[in-house]
Amino acid sequence: MPAQRKYDSETRARAVRMYQDRLRDHDESKLEARCQVGAMLDINPATMRNWIEREEVDTGARPGVT
Repeated sequence: MPAQRKYDSETRARAVRMYQDRLRDHDESKLEARCQVGAMLDINPATMRNWIEREEVDTGARPGVT
């Protein structure tokens, strides 16, 4: 099993911002947008999903706690 990669907060924020921009500017599903941004940045789409969900909770767009 490969070692986990660590990403800094700037990379996470950039990936989430790129995902949000793609959703706004392109006619894509959430999964397609995650896969496209993930491919551009070499980040697993499942990792992106975790970051996106955390951002949505932090901004109040999704219920939950951080």
